[in-house]
Amino acid sequence: MHLRARFFPLFLVLPGIWLWVTGCVKPTPVPLPPEEIVKRSAGRMKGLSGFHFVIDRSGAPAFLDNEGTIAFRRAEGDFVSPDCAVAKVRVITPGLVAELSIVSIGIDYWETNLLTGEWEELPPNMGFNPAVLFDPKIGFQPILESDLINIKLVGNQELEEIPGKLLYLLKGDLKGERLYEMSYGMIGPDQVSVQMWISPDTFDLYRVVITDPPATNGEATIWQVDFWNFGQAVTIVPPAGK
Repeated sequence: MHLRARFFPLFLVLPGIWLWVTGCVKPTPVPLPPEEIVKRSAGRMKGLSGFHFVIDRSGAPAFLDNEGTIAFRRAEGDFVSPDCAVAKVRVITPGLVAELSIVSIGIDYWETNLLTGEWEELPPNMGFNPAVLFDPKIGFQPILESDLINIKLVGNQELEEIPGKLLYLLKGDLKGERLYEMSYGMIGPDQVSVQMWISPDTFDLYRVVITDPPATNGEATIWQVDFWNFGQAVTIVPPAGK
């Protein structure tokens, strides 16, 4: 066999190997000032027609009622801009873990009774309304724009749910006064710490983790909020018969 015949295939293979290796290298996001990343992310969220959300609470309990008998555990649902939401909310009461359904359309709000499961229409500002949490004017987005302090870009990180995608990881603190009002008194009013995972190309906010320290010696309350289906606006209608 001629030497040229032995080495010719190698010249064909090497470029392919190089392209495969370089294609497997994850592009490193271009570092930006953390304030700019947050500004773009908040603006992006404000402009979305809708998204899916999951809110998980762990650690010390956080109560939805003044008596401290109904503890929030989890909520999953969809938000449609500017003021509509539908969700399933899991709560813990003495001796019972229950789930209730919520529908919010503008000023109209319904939720299912914890005991009977029947739909009830409640007055505005009563019940846990996720539409308030993500309201473009008074919700989480403007709070990110105005109340973040000591914010830093600490690096890039993947989330287990979206492997192969490097996100900006930011850490800082968040003033608690307006957060306290927005969250029905469950988070704040003292300063809390926050971590955020933001896409470097779209500036979508995929995850927020808020750590609310205990008022006295004890366990902190951890809030993890995940966002998915950016720009997806589901159809939200009143409960059947309402």
